[in-house]
Amino acid sequence: MFRKNTTKGFGVGHRLDIIHSIYRTIGDLKMLRHIGLRDMITSMVLPLNPSSAKSYRDFFEWNIQDVKRCAKFNINLHVVIGIPAVAKINPKVLDEALMFMEDYIREKKVVGIGEIGMGKGTKDEYTTMKRQLALASKYNLPVIIAAPKRDKVANTSIILKELKKANISRAIIDHCDEETLQLVLRSHDDDIKAGITVGQQAVAPEKALRIYKNYSYADRIIFDSGLGLQESSLFGLSNTFELFEEEMNEDVLRKMFYSNFVDVFPTISSEIKLTL
Repeated sequence: MFRKNTTKGFGVGHRLDIIHSIYRTIGDLKMLRHIGLRDMITSMVLPLNPSSAKSYRDFFEWNIQDVKRCAKFNINLHVVIGIPAVAKINPKVLDEALMFMEDYIREKKVVGIGEIGMGKGTKDEYTTMKRQLALASKYNLPVIIAAPKRDKVANTSIILKELKKANISRAIIDHCDEETLQLVLRSHDDDIKAGITVGQQAVAPEKALRIYKNYSYADRIIFDSGLGLQESSLFGLSNTFELFEEEMNEDVLRKMFYSNFVDVFPTISSEIKLTL
């Protein structure tokens, strides 16, 4: 799990990952750098439902300021902010929080919107997601959407429909299980990627390999560790990469651990240092 070199041309230093960096300790960041991660996308996940728009703004700022902390450990952080699925939100709070979001977008402090979605499928979740998709469309930004936890078929279908209506050309529907993965892949839109979160409390590397073999959509699937509030393994992505490396060719590895991320977030490509 600590290997830094590879016999293939595409190495561990070329990987990207999606995490929630503000919840990772300094020790975690040092270890992530040690196992080869140079670039990470950090998206929003909240430990509670903020009662005011200013609280949302503080979380946005915390994510953005974490770029400096990660840089101390030679990790290049690419920030995505958003209002995660909230079962109930005050309309005034939503209006003001979206204004703060738009300020950061206009200042070009973020590379996308997320993670957003419809965890339970409530009316407030739908409204919050739809308004953020409108922002993404206005500024031509990619989005990260968390796969639904309830009524997966119905809510995933709504998400895909709203992405199309908003003319969102680049998106990742993350934390997919096999049921939501199938729905995303059937959308026939190559710009919509399906994210599978790998790690101790998510999808084990062996299961990830089996899922890939069942579908073999290298152009549409990404793997990430999703490190955040929940118990998870720092080595989930590395262990998955090494398992795939034993069975897959370089082109497949490159797509699912690097290129598909850049397809969704093309603006970060110039900032990535492809070093081993």
